[in-house]
Amino acid sequence: MAAKLKKRALAEFSHVVTEEPPQPVKKLRLIQRSVAPTISLNLSSSNSSQETIFLLLKLEENVPTDKEGAEAIYTELTEHLIGERDAIVRCKIISMFARLALVPGFNIQLLADDLLNRIQSETSHKALGQIFTTARSVSQMLSPSSPYIQRFMRAAFKNVSDSDHQVRKSCLQLIGCLASCEQQRKDTPASPDWPVSIQEVLTRYISDEDPRVRCSAFEAMLTLHNSGQYLGLSVYHQACSALSDDYEGVRLAAIQLIWVLSHLYPESLVPVTDSMEELRLLDDGFAKICSMVTDISVKVRVKACQLLGSLHLVSPKFLEQTLDKKIMSQLRRKRSAHERARDNYVSGEWSTGQKWADDAPKEDVDPDSVNLLNIGACGAFIHGLEDEFLEVRNAALDSLCELASNSPQFSNLSQDSIIDMFNDEIESVRLNAINSLQKISHHLLLREDQVEIILGVLQDFSHGSREALRDMLCHVRLATKACINSCIMGLLDNLQRYPQDRVSVWRCAQKLGHKHPAHTLALAPDLLCLHPYLDTPEPDMDDPAYITVLVLVFNAAAITPTMVPLFQEHTRRHYSYLRSSLPDFVPIIKSLEMSEDLMITKKSSTTASLTDTNQFLEELTHRLRNIQSMEFSAVVSILEVACRDMDRAKLLDKRVSASADCACVFLQSQLLFTKLLTKVNDPSQCESDTAMVTSAVDKILELTTKLQTMYLGLSSSLLWSVRQIELKALTLLAVVVLSRGSLAEKIRTCEVFKQYLSLIRRSVEAEGCPSDVVTLHLLSNFDLIDPSHLQVTHSILQTGLSLLRPSAVPQLRGVRKVSATIEEPVENQETAIKMAAGLTAGLRVVAMIENVTDVKTVKIKVKYPDQQSQLVCPPKSGWTRLSNLRHRLDTEVVMSHALWSESCNVEISLVLEPCGQARQLLKKQEMVELIKPVKILVSTKPAKI
Repeated sequence: MAAKLKKRALAEFSHVVTEEPPQPVKKLRLIQRSVAPTISLNLSSSNSSQETIFLLLKLEENVPTDKEGAEAIYTELTEHLIGERDAIVRCKIISMFARLALVPGFNIQLLADDLLNRIQSETSHKALGQIFTTARSVSQMLSPSSPYIQRFMRAAFKNVSDSDHQVRKSCLQLIGCLASCEQQRKDTPASPDWPVSIQEVLTRYISDEDPRVRCSAFEAMLTLHNSGQYLGLSVYHQACSALSDDYEGVRLAAIQLIWVLSHLYPESLVPVTDSMEELRLLDDGFAKICSMVTDISVKVRVKACQLLGSLHLVSPKFLEQTLDKKIMSQLRRKRSAHERARDNYVSGEWSTGQKWADDAPKEDVDPDSVNLLNIGACGAFIHGLEDEFLEVRNAALDSLCELASNSPQFSNLSQDSIIDMFNDEIESVRLNAINSLQKISHHLLLREDQVEIILGVLQDFSHGSREALRDMLCHVRLATKACINSCIMGLLDNLQRYPQDRVSVWRCAQKLGHKHPAHTLALAPDLLCLHPYLDTPEPDMDDPAYITVLVLVFNAAAITPTMVPLFQEHTRRHYSYLRSSLPDFVPIIKSLEMSEDLMITKKSSTTASLTDTNQFLEELTHRLRNIQSMEFSAVVSILEVACRDMDRAKLLDKRVSASADCACVFLQSQLLFTKLLTKVNDPSQCESDTAMVTSAVDKILELTTKLQTMYLGLSSSLLWSVRQIELKALTLLAVVVLSRGSLAEKIRTCEVFKQYLSLIRRSVEAEGCPSDVVTLHLLSNFDLIDPSHLQVTHSILQTGLSLLRPSAVPQLRGVRKVSATIEEPVENQETAIKMAAGLTAGLRVVAMIENVTDVKTVKIKVKYPDQQSQLVCPPKSGWTRLSNLRHRLDTEVVMSHALWSESCNVEISLVLEPCGQARQLLKKQEMVELIKPVKILVSTKPAKI
């Protein structure tokens, strides 16, 4: 019995099970789509109007973005609107229609029909006005040829005479908006009640009893002008009358309309009030706008000052009146003696001398006819520059500068007014005045009293104000040698107060000497402390103030050779020193060179280097095109020489230094890659360390990342070559790791390689870039490269290893390099900055960054003595845009650290977010340094308890 059980158990449990080979695990990526919340208003359940308004306000915060949800909400709102009695609720519902119309796919025609039908049945003026407001929003989404434009226009014309101001205002705004359509430009949809043009309809409501309607009429006319319609001249006098309106919006729209008509009809003649004269419309409009500079409203004053600057064709006599507050002859035109004598002759009345004052003028002057407040153009800019609001002062400065730049005579008259604004209490106004004077400096010749006022800004604490003033001094012309002396003394005082400004002070002294050589020659004995009998001591060459004086004198001596015999022996030696240390500030003085032959040799060599550097780069890159077919040993020796030549070439000519530096970095990456490739392929070095290969590949990727980050204007072929270099470096790394690495390293390296190869594949498919042999081989086997098949992947990469060759250097032209200069803090090893341990200390950072397209990628890096680093993102307010690719950074960095034993250096540098994805995939994406770090001595002290 036991034997039978055993036999049956074996029969049941000993059958063979065939297992299929395991399939590769597929990773599923689950994406949870956001479901739009279902909004249910349920307005019928509300018991009062307040609850309905609350529900509508809640809906306004969560308007549906899909077509179905918007149409469902619209149906519910329409049904509730039919039975709603409260006008406020109906207004809110109708305003919600404009929000729903913005949903893509919403049926605009259905909404337009409902609005037109609602206009016929609506009894509330408030709701009717809201319907026309919503119709204006809806009409902007319709085509100009839509029939609804005509229907809306007819409805607006029919209701524009409504008794309620809100309806009239909304209708006028709708008329002005719809009149911009092509159909309305050709014919006006006027009903029998309004057989007139659109402009005539708007003109009727300029004198409406309600100020809001008058304002809407003026704004509708401005809308007509902006849409391309030509406004008639008849509205000018009504706009001038509206300048005395009590409503601020009417006056604001009226001066804009006068400005428009002044541009449309500048030479038309308009009569002057209480006079037989006629003026050009442009001059009269200019005077009318000038009179609004003294308006009670700040907005009107700002707008008036802004509009004055664009009236360039105004007569000089009106333009000059804006700088003089004096009103002559009681605002009446002065008659000449000839005209007065002619009047006496015509009247037949001559003085007999027998009666006292019988020759007194017979004209009676009515005191009420003399309006001392309506001053016209008299002193308009003076009033604007003396206004209590900085917005008005800035607007007046802008317009004054724009008018002065087009008129040399007016610029000479306005320079005193602009210079007076250098003492303004607001920094932005002072900066505006400095920049305005610089813009018109080519018309000006500054006097001594003006220079004294200007130089006061050099004592300002604001670095931006001081920098702007020094930049302005580089462009102005000074009248006398006393002005030059005052400027140089002011710069020396600035240097003593703010030593960090030394570079900017030297640049300003350079420009002053170059533009005023004659005045500098007269001051040379005093500046150089020359004495006819006594031998003066030699100044300290490390003194920044003495360098400032020498920069001024040397730049003037380069233009005026008669100054050179005045130089002492030590001055000549200092010239040689400064010519070598500060070549950007000290020019070449021919008579101070060692010999004529040497000068000619230097000049010819310099000229040859300037002309041949670019040709040398092109020839070198042309010769390196065949390195792919050379032996690795020969390639290494050639690239070493080429890198050395490129490193030297970038110092010869600044115009091609960026291209030479870019080519040098490219060649360095090729050199490292070739050396690494030689070691990997050498059988004697088959036991090469994986860490060494990883370090070399990381260095290559660091160079390629620098190429993609630090240079602008790279061609697409060069960028594609750089990405292929990264692919080759990753191929080398993958081959070595798959041969000698651990299993975890193999899988991780293979995943990184597969991700980067997929990026290359996408670029080839999208851009069609030409690929080399290695890239084509890897892309053809893309599906076989997988971390789960390491053996197959290794064989594919091993085949690609035999195809690896260095890349040729493409042509480099028009390349720009990102550069930065830290002006503050200044590196100083003597004075330490005190900082309490555990607390914060502020450090001001001022830098100039060039050739950066996006300043958001620039960061400030703070490196502490314990090698900890901190990245600070500068705020937007700290950036000043000087040009498209040139920016200035002025911000404060907050430092904080624990206590250390002695004073140590904290490194401050500027870094740039890297471009490129190779190092990012390797988790080694580091910032790219723009400049050598500045070391600041910092000493911490224990915090007080």
